Amino acid sequence: MEKLAPTVYPSMIARACSALDESPLFRDVPDGYLRVIFRIIKKINLIRLNSPILASRGTLASESGKSVETVHRVVKWLEDRGLIERVQKARAGLRGSSSPLIPTVKLLDALLLTDATHAGKPPVVAPAQNLARSTPAPAAHTLTDRGTQFETFGKLKLPSDLAWLVREQGMQGTGVLQLMKLAKQAKQRLSDVVGATRQYLEKLEGRRLYAYLRALLSSDKDFAQRAQAATSEALEQQQQSYLQQKAAAFAGQTFQSRDARLMVTVDACGMLLEEREGRRAARPMCQTFLDAIAAGRLIARRDA
Repeated sequence: MEKLAPTVYPSMIARACSALDESPLFRDVPDGYLRVIFRIIKKINLIRLNSPILASRGTLASESGKSVETVHRVVKWLEDRGLIERVQKARAGLRGSSSPLIPTVKLLDALLLTDATHAGKPPVVAPAQNLARSTPAPAAHTLTDRGTQFETFGKLKLPSDLAWLVREQGMQGTGVLQLMKLAKQAKQRLSDVVGATRQYLEKLEGRRLYAYLRALLSSDKDFAQRAQAATSEALEQQQQSYLQQKAAAFAGQTFQSRDARLMVTVDACGMLLEEREGRRAARPMCQTFLDAIAAGRLIARRDA
């Protein structure tokens, strides 16, 4: 069995990388492109699947061990097949522009990511909700549209990640639509602005909230990267919380590989105490250990 070590990526991303190899959409992909494509997949935002991937071509090249020219060819290959879209975006205060990659529904379907969010798979982190609000909002109904969720307020339909502005903060639905239009004119996404500044927005209501968001959209700040950083932090916190729960559930149990050469005991602190051929090691609870149990590579030991 492979050496246990903490995994860096959420299990849904690992599943997506595995699905790529099985998808007919990638049967003709050149072998030299795969490392770059895996790097792109690992940067998909699991909270907002269609969020732009902001990594530069140079970053993708460095991380995949390929040249920038190869990365450009990979991006064109994906774009020609409708698997990603590119949006040209001017850099505020800088010369030139960037072109973030946006995963399409076609790609997300092929990677089983849209299925995972609607089929009882591990939940995607959603921003914490503030339930103590005195201003009532119209009843909302959740709709699903090819991986994107919406809520309706009367005759208006708003993305779920913006609906809380109406439901909890008392903003008018028409005001949200106006802000979405202003964001588009500023080459921003209102969802990115809201996601990056939510801790401040929750202190405001109604017109004050609208005015604050309008001022942010006029500030020439690029909120996309901030929103992606907040998303990554939320995912990491979710993963750590999940591992802590599993550590508590398995505390005191011992597991072994099928050849009985590897023994792993979960101690009261959630550490994995490994013993293999007389060598011992201690590691924190990790997803690799849980995946090994799920796959049957590690089984619970039942002493006589």
